[in-house]
Amino acid sequence: MFDKSKYDELLQLLLSKGLNPSLDWHETSNPNHLLIRHDIDFSVDYGVELAKFEYDQKIKSTYFFMLTTNFYNLISRKHIDMVNSIKEMGHKISIHFDPISYKNLDGFLIEKEIFENTFDIELDIVSIHRPGIFLKDNNKSLFGCAQTYQNKYFKEMHYISDSAGQDVFPMIHSYLQENRTKGLQLLIHPVWWIKKTSEPTQTLNYWFENHSDFLRNEIRRNCKTYKN
Repeated sequence: MFDKSKYDELLQLLLSKGLNPSLDWHETSNPNHLLIRHDIDFSVDYGVELAKFEYDQKIKSTYFFMLTTNFYNLISRKHIDMVNSIKEMGHKISIHFDPISYKNLDGFLIEKEIFENTFDIELDIVSIHRPGIFLKDNNKSLFGCAQTYQNKYFKEMHYISDSAGQDVFPMIHSYLQENRTKGLQLLIHPVWWIKKTSEPTQTLNYWFENHSDFLRNEIRRNCKTYKN
């Protein structure tokens, strides 16, 4: 869909209107408070790429990673190093929790222990993947841990998302033209902002082609009889 130059245009537009990027998910009442949220659904590599770009722009945001996705293994050595590099850049890291992966929400406690021990942090905010049950009860928490669809982030702040590759610019312009009384939670999925394409399917095919090369290399590395 877009690329990093377009993401830079988006960031500069928000900054020019007085929005202040923050890692503070507790103080949300300031109308200039900007929480940039990155849900990593497909690629930790793309997350690192966008994190480096933001770091160069002196922007800090929050990156949420999944432990139950089939697309990447968060606790592989490669991905642990990548997530730690994002943390070392000064960004916030946390869990992108998929409640559908479990019979009940107790599964979150397992993920929380793994994530906190692996990355040496204490979680205070979690983003929800496929948030259906949480939209029915916005203020539901995860055993005392705040989540991104609670009213203070989803209703008391303005919420804009690029989910499914939708163009956020019309929504951003509309928000900025208002007599703003609310801060902004902006959900950005890095996969939509790495390669300029004409539409979402082309973007995902680009991601697939790049990662198929990675898988071939991993097969070669682990099986000497592989000749492709």
